[in-house]
Amino acid sequence: MPILFLVIFVVMASFALLLPSIMFVLQNLGASEAMATPILASYGFAQFLAGPMWGRLSDRVGRKPVLVGSLLLASLSYAFVAFAADTVLKLHLGLVFAGFCAGNSAVLYAAVTDLTGPEGRAKGMGLIGAGIGLAFTLGPAIGAMLGGATAETANIAAPAKISVLACLIGALVVGWRLKETLVVAPGGVARGYVGRVEAIRRLGRQPLLLQLSIVMCFFTFALAMMESIMSYLMKDSHGWGPHDLGIMFAYFGFILIVVQGGLVGRLANRFGEAALAKTGIVFMAIGLGFIAFSPESYGVFIGLTFVSVGTAIFNTSTLSTASQSSEVGERGLVMGVFQSMQALGRSLGPILAGLLYGVVHELPFIVSIAVMLVLLLWATLIFGKMKVRSVS
Repeated sequence: MPILFLVIFVVMASFALLLPSIMFVLQNLGASEAMATPILASYGFAQFLAGPMWGRLSDRVGRKPVLVGSLLLASLSYAFVAFAADTVLKLHLGLVFAGFCAGNSAVLYAAVTDLTGPEGRAKGMGLIGAGIGLAFTLGPAIGAMLGGATAETANIAAPAKISVLACLIGALVVGWRLKETLVVAPGGVARGYVGRVEAIRRLGRQPLLLQLSIVMCFFTFALAMMESIMSYLMKDSHGWGPHDLGIMFAYFGFILIVVQGGLVGRLANRFGEAALAKTGIVFMAIGLGFIAFSPESYGVFIGLTFVSVGTAIFNTSTLSTASQSSEVGERGLVMGVFQSMQALGRSLGPILAGLLYGVVHELPFIVSIAVMLVLLLWATLIFGKMKVRSVS
């Protein structure tokens, strides 16, 4: 588990390093708000396409070789961003390649299910979530120091070089220290493995699980709308630059660490995954309201607290439920489907956010709050029919 924690940290921190400056860099290269947000979304869209592929491949050949190979490819993508991305198009291509490699997070979730039983799965998912939280704490903080003090002086080359180094170290550690978590039968096929078409059919025969993956997609969609437009909203409303955004993202990640690293497992055992997922949706709606309509900076941080707690408990409890509903041989693919739903939401959210922001600055947040209200009703119906723990 510690190595899986390290890998998810490396994968997410490599991208998080770019966040404080990337939107300003795109703007300085000539991209409008409506253009810059879809470019950022291309990372998530590539992750969406790649997730099931990495998950299925890891079901066949094992988690370890897939993780090593994807991390090495990721280092190449960030090297391209650092040394060659001097135009909007080149930066766009670098993000697409990096997102394709980040689809390996599906493999990490599958590895967690290999190592944990139903009772310990929420805790295991929480540990991976804590790695994500740490990535979004240290990554933006370091990226803010390297990415320039103001919007006009923002750069992406220096943060991307750190991403290259992080991915190379991650690949080295996985290759050297990680023990394969998946039992592989002779011939290189995982025991209990079923083909991709059959696995998708099985998921399709579980309509509640399929609906839950769609709920996760729309939850991430709302989160991505907020994240992609925060740079512009904070600059226009509060005069923030990369340094200030680095502090903001670091605070967001710190809350994720606290909740997912120590609290979510105990909360799941006491209240159950269903209650946590619904609470996460409510917290997200409250947080979005604070961020959009607070006239003072402290209100933004209150909102970020609600959003980060809501994200932590919703994602962990939902993924735990999905893993418990999966057969052993198809967990990699199922986790890939859920991860790809997150990536789809992450790719669609910024596209709409840029368009809505041009109409009214608060409109992306208003739409996201409305989405949360619908998801709360939908999740209540789903969990009411699924056999998941409501209390322990």
